[in-house]
Amino acid sequence: MKISRGLILQAPLISTRQLHVVSRSTTNVKPASPTPLKLKHYNLPSHDLLMPDLYMPLILFYANPQISTPLASKTAILKNSLSKTLSEYYPFAGKLSSSGSYVDCNDEGIHFLEARIACNLSEILEKPPVKDEKEGYGRLFPPDSIWHNIPHSRHLMAVQLNHFSCGGLAIAVILSHRVADGLSFITMVSYWARLSSRNLNDQEKLVHRSPCFVHELLLPQSSVDDLTATQFVTPEKNWIATEIMFPNSKVDKLKAELEMQDKQQGMIKNNIYTRNELVTALLYRCAVNAATASNSGTYTKSVLLQAVNMRPVIDPPLPKTSVGNLVTWNHIPTDTMNETKLNTLVGQMRKGMMQLRGSKSMVGKEAFPLIDKYAKLNYKAYAISSICKFPFYDETDFGWGRPVKAAVVDTPFVNSILMMDTPSRDGITATVSLEEQDMKNFLANKELLAHASF
Repeated sequence: MKISRGLILQAPLISTRQLHVVSRSTTNVKPASPTPLKLKHYNLPSHDLLMPDLYMPLILFYANPQISTPLASKTAILKNSLSKTLSEYYPFAGKLSSSGSYVDCNDEGIHFLEARIACNLSEILEKPPVKDEKEGYGRLFPPDSIWHNIPHSRHLMAVQLNHFSCGGLAIAVILSHRVADGLSFITMVSYWARLSSRNLNDQEKLVHRSPCFVHELLLPQSSVDDLTATQFVTPEKNWIATEIMFPNSKVDKLKAELEMQDKQQGMIKNNIYTRNELVTALLYRCAVNAATASNSGTYTKSVLLQAVNMRPVIDPPLPKTSVGNLVTWNHIPTDTMNETKLNTLVGQMRKGMMQLRGSKSMVGKEAFPLIDKYAKLNYKAYAISSICKFPFYDETDFGWGRPVKAAVVDTPFVNSILMMDTPSRDGITATVSLEEQDMKNFLANKELLAHASF
């Protein structure tokens, strides 16, 4: 394993020459139909206003697709289907106001870049999904876009279609976090993919997958009318990022061990442990253990911030296609290492989830204010998000098969962890960002090594 440029890499470095962008062209894709006048001003609710105006970076890789139509024709189909998609997701084709409090749905459209990359797809797939411009995924995205702040002069979304020397393809998409969360993001990409792989005149067959703009239903809103948009400055990268895989077989072994411990301690539970709960708890425990080791064995008060999709939690539940930042944090503070036992953490996660169920609105549950709250209390926050079971693979066939890999590139800040399914669903992949010394201790943790693969 080699540490270079602040990144942990688990494969030989790909040289700058190999990652050279041979060519890059840019066109503009506008919505297929104009946004109605009454929808031109898209007011952002509190749960969007309090999110950072950063670009989220998603990339989908396709291995040398066997396309019956010429590639130029396929690119045209991609653009046409994207144009129709933007008509449905009309705020994504606009720009943030200078205050950041609403979207001017001006139908300006988005940039569509096409690039030729002088390396094989396989060389990229061997690397962890980090944003470095020379040794990572940076050149596969529009310049200066991965987790970057969005100037008011720039579009909320952009796409780069990458062609590799071997014939493989990668579709890189960036989207403002101010207007969407991860589920909104992949739902939009899924809609685009399904439209692209079908007859473009069959859009009416996708009505049940059309976006649902629900913020007006999440009352009360009047209590937050005086809120202004969050001003978030992208931090300088002071962390190391790496990718870790938890095979289902090892997670099942951990589950069996915990269930046996529970029985021995007379703690028989009706609910079984889920792999998502176990991996979340294990990652948090090992991260705080690593920080304790870095601090000469002194435990620092910490808090697990577990991202929660509020769509199925709110009463009544919201559609999966609901657009916006409909997420909050399930927060579990721990003041001692003893409180980071896996079964204890899982129990606290479930307790927090029960308290969220039946919520009538997002007011008071906005995600980022909780980070500020715990920072003021001198807690070290670890944000862990799971996008497992999101349709990154089964619903992103643009007409040439499912992707061989999907990735959200890097993380926006330190002590952040993102979990997602492996392509074959035989495990969970976690992209972990920690400070350098914490990462060294983390990767040497025996408990982690017993259940993870590197």
